[in-house]
Amino acid sequence: MKGGIVVSLYVMALAATSLAGQAQAQAAQQRQFTMTATDFSFVGPEQVPSGMTAVEVLNQGAEVHHAQLVRLAPGKTPADFAAAMKVDPGHPPNWVSFVGGPNAVVPGDRATAVMDLQPGQHLVLCLIPNKTGVAHVALGMVKPFMVTEAVGTRMTEAKPDVVITARDFQFVLSKPITAGSHTIQLVNEGTQAHEVVLVKLPPDAKAKDFIAAFEPGAGAPPRGRPQGGIVGIERGAQGLFTAQFDPGRYALICFFPDSKTGAPHFAQGMTWEFDVR
Repeated sequence: MKGGIVVSLYVMALAATSLAGQAQAQAAQQRQFTMTATDFSFVGPEQVPSGMTAVEVLNQGAEVHHAQLVRLAPGKTPADFAAAMKVDPGHPPNWVSFVGGPNAVVPGDRATAVMDLQPGQHLVLCLIPNKTGVAHVALGMVKPFMVTEAVGTRMTEAKPDVVITARDFQFVLSKPITAGSHTIQLVNEGTQAHEVVLVKLPPDAKAKDFIAAFEPGAGAPPRGRPQGGIVGIERGAQGLFTAQFDPGRYALICFFPDSKTGAPHFAQGMTWEFDVR
């Protein structure tokens, strides 16, 4: 009888361990959240755990939006950020760090980027300009959220099958992109923050035609469809996104301003056009 009790306890312990492992694995797989974008605000969580996280932007507005995550320097607050943006509405202060997030999508679309979030006060911004050249963040499109220290299993990071390396001022692909779904890693080897916007182009369009739609006063809609990517990350950082590539013409574009001249990186040649077959 005593032996039977011991065996039963052992079996119960194994079951409890198995359940705990399953719960941890499930928690790891569920480390994700959505920022819903409208014109001009975000709705999303107030607090998320640190670590590898799938961040989704869902565009329910009438304009193109993205979800740029930034981390505030220790001691800085969302109120400090608001005050700094009143002084210079077009440029976030130099005490924020760009930590990526899902890049631009058209109304009704969504995109996801997997980023390694560190504990601290964060904001989500939209830096895309409206038709008069005013960045959406200056119109109130900013939301604070806190990243808290997480304990336990980390989300499993997907293995990329294509790597895009961002440098000053070019994109380098590890291999040509073929038709189908691809998990892509962006690695910033430049000396300043860079991003990658993935755009599906019409057959007769170029990257410059898409870019022209975001110049102040431009009236025509963009010639091309943004399909996500990763918003600005600091040098040495990286992130992941997955995209479906149908046959056709595509472009990679960096809109980030140069830290010295203020000119957008695409003006310094940071675009890449390619065909998917």
